[in-house]
This record gives sequence, C-alpha cells and structure tokens, in this order.
Amino acid sequence: MEDIVEDGLQEMTAVLKSAEVGRIALSDSSKPYIVPINFLYQNGKIAFHCAFDGKKLDIISKNPNCCFEVDEFMGEVSYHYDSLCHLDFDSVLVFGKARIENDEDLKLQFFKKLHSKYKELYRKPISEGGVRFDKTRLHEACCVVIDIEELTGRRERTVDGKRKTVIWQHKF
Repeated sequence: MEDIVEDGLQEMTAVLKSAEVGRIALSDSSKPYIVPINFLYQNGKIAFHCAFDGKKLDIISKNPNCCFEVDEFMGEVSYHYDSLCHLDFDSVLVFGKARIENDEDLKLQFFKKLHSKYKELYRKPISEGGVRFDKTRLHEACCVVIDIEELTGRRERTVDGKRKTVIWQHKF
C-alpha cells in the first residue's frame, strides 16, 4: 500500500541535506549522461562545482533540463519471498534547470557552504597545507546551480515483515 504525501518537502529536505553524494542526469538528445557529484542543497536550489569546461557544461549549454538524484540506505537487508533482497531507503529526485552561476557574491556563498558541508575528514587539514575557501579562490572552479521545479521522493521500510512505501511530491 502506498501513502502519497502531497507536500513531503520537510522529509525530502532532510534527505537532500544529509546525503553526501548526488547524481546529475543530463541529456544531449542522443543519449543520457549521469555523473556523481558532491553538492549543496539550499532554499530550493542544488549547487555544485566543476571544471570550467567538460561534458556536463557542454550538455547544460544545449539542454539545461536535468534530473538530480540522492539516496540513503539504512538498516539491515530484509527478507522478501524467502530471499534477502530488501533494504530500507529514502530517495529524492530533483527536476529542474541547470545553469552556471556568475554572480560572485552568490557563488562565494554557495562555495563557502559547500566547503563547510564536507567536513575536515574529506579535505586536506589546514595543518598539512590545506586551505579554507575564500573569495580569492572563486576563479578556481565553475559553480553550477539547479533551480528546482519539482521534487519527488520515496521512503521504503519493512514494518512487521511487510514493505511500507511512502511517496512524496512537492512543486516549487
């Protein structure tokens, strides 16, 4: 039985904020292209950094429509018809348009928050020559922002030996 929650924005926001890796899916009209990235979710936008050239930016310049996906798996694998094959999870799909952010103030804001999201564990420590992100480093990477139009999500749980699915939907 599926429960549909028309506005699961709070639940989906929690998943988007806690996920460390997302996948952006693009289409250049001949075939799909999907890439894992680290990212920041904030106020109805996904932001990430990349090189100033490459396949992602080439495709975005031709077709900014995109889908972005995150998922989190949790718990133990459970049985389904006498086989261990179910894992509890939350997932969110983001539908929107990707663009390059050129406003230096917004780019700096996104990059500082992105940098602080990924803890020291993932960066070279300052004590070993690592650096903090500041305005002087804006020229080092391109900032891509996905302006979100719609979110859909799914939560799967095993409850009393049965699968329970909750579907979320939110339009901006």
